[in-house]
Amino acid sequence: MDITVPCRVLLIEDEPGDAHLIRSTLGVGQSVNFDITWSTTLAEARALLHDGPPPDVLLVDLSLPDSNGLETVHACRQAAGPLPIIVLTGRDDTDFALRTLDFGAQDYLVKGCFDTESLIRAIRYAISRARLEHRLHDSEQFAISTIDALSAHICVIDLSGRIVIVNQAWRNFYEKNFPGHSDSSPGTNYLAVCDKATGPGSEQAASMAAGIRSVIEGERDTFVMEYPCHSKTEQHWFVARVTRFQTDNRYAVVSHQDITDRKLAEARDNLLVAALEAVSHGVVITDTKARIEWVNPAFETLTGYTLEEAIGFRPTELVKSGIQDEEFYQNLWQTILNGETWHGELINRRKNGSLYHEEFSIAPVRDENGVINHFVGVKLDISERKRLEAELWEMATTDVLTGLFNRRHFMARLAEELARLQRLEHHHVSVLMLDIDHFKLINDTYGHAVGDEMLKHIAGLMHHELRRIDTIGRLGGEEFSIFLSGTDLAAAVVFADRLRQKIADMPLRIDGQSISATVSIGIAAMEISDTQADAVLIRADHALYRAKSSGRNRVKVTC
Repeated sequence: MDITVPCRVLLIEDEPGDAHLIRSTLGVGQSVNFDITWSTTLAEARALLHDGPPPDVLLVDLSLPDSNGLETVHACRQAAGPLPIIVLTGRDDTDFALRTLDFGAQDYLVKGCFDTESLIRAIRYAISRARLEHRLHDSEQFAISTIDALSAHICVIDLSGRIVIVNQAWRNFYEKNFPGHSDSSPGTNYLAVCDKATGPGSEQAASMAAGIRSVIEGERDTFVMEYPCHSKTEQHWFVARVTRFQTDNRYAVVSHQDITDRKLAEARDNLLVAALEAVSHGVVITDTKARIEWVNPAFETLTGYTLEEAIGFRPTELVKSGIQDEEFYQNLWQTILNGETWHGELINRRKNGSLYHEEFSIAPVRDENGVINHFVGVKLDISERKRLEAELWEMATTDVLTGLFNRRHFMARLAEELARLQRLEHHHVSVLMLDIDHFKLINDTYGHAVGDEMLKHIAGLMHHELRRIDTIGRLGGEEFSIFLSGTDLAAAVVFADRLRQKIADMPLRIDGQSISATVSIGIAAMEISDTQADAVLIRADHALYRAKSSGRNRVKVTC
């Protein structure tokens, strides 16, 4: 967020005292200038969202005069569209917090448990995540727009059959052969046109409608049909293909490829080459031994290998990264040798050595006797999509300050470990609750910036001590939790005491100062009888309380 541009906040809170506190909390922030609009009811908030300038973020109390609980989250999500929502409530309940996130909130803060910096961080995170999701949506829309470069007649339809967009080739064909014909334009229901067809061609139209519905309803991945389509002056044959979008299942692509030349002159190979040359996806044709016979220019751009360099080699000899194991390729070969199409994602290597994520489809081609004589592969670089997905995943699972798992993701991993414990005999899981002793004094003495550095410092010390099978998360404030998979209480106590001592012995060094800190640790064993993952956290928290009551900087095990 830019300090020179006010961050617009819509605060929905019916308690004047709480509203004043929140406004005061944001008012003392030095890093961001906030423009706060206050509404006391859901109805008033709806009106502001409808008529006023859109806010950057919504801060929502769940108990309003005209709405309450999860209904408030749901109603705000409907009214706010993609705008980020942060729930502010007095209810400190992990399960309920997770449910508000499922209903569309970006974050959940308990009143009285956050300060200016933590509230500003939550707002930054919510806005950043909403913008990232919008960028991902824009990238998908860009993918749709590229259909205009293809030579096939292509339209995109929604699940009702309504035409959303057509490419230039589609428009040119209908303007030339059916001038004044409006049943092919965006807004027209393609299925309805097929259903109403009469006379010559009505049988093909009925088959086309049935094929489109089979793809839309998920009965098949792709529908293909060849059919004649003659005008008064010309004869044409087409092959129609209907496919669901890979990245957005709300749409399907209907393409009509002219195969007149193939029908009239058996020039199938030339026609296919011309079509494949035009597409933006990389295309490779191999013999049955996987030796390359032809690649299109998009393949050359994607991999860095020219047609001359690629011919005679197997794709794995050119672009194999070594990341996929032999079993991966064995499964691929078994699929295509069985006459089926293989589709998946993998990581390959370009000629210059750089790695990229690829979406790859390979299908067998049969001769007139039904014998497989070639394979055709289609490649798409999805590196940018994977990068955005990874960034979204990190934002959704990671605590912004420390880089550890956030509370929500830690609880999900803890639930998975409970299921594993209940499934495996003789499996042990120990859970640690850690709290930085006198952390408020550190903040009050040195300031919140140093407090944040202390949190990161201790998080790093703890993370360094963990094995790959252990999991650590920041549950909030100065509170952390670790679960040790395959570790009983005795071993957990040894680990915890070593960790406690390490933290005590390694102060934070910042701005020429050496600031020491200690932690109190409570330990509990996960039990097969636990019905919820947070049951063991409650026991560990009780042990933590005993550690603090006994003087801090010590380890206690639940009774």
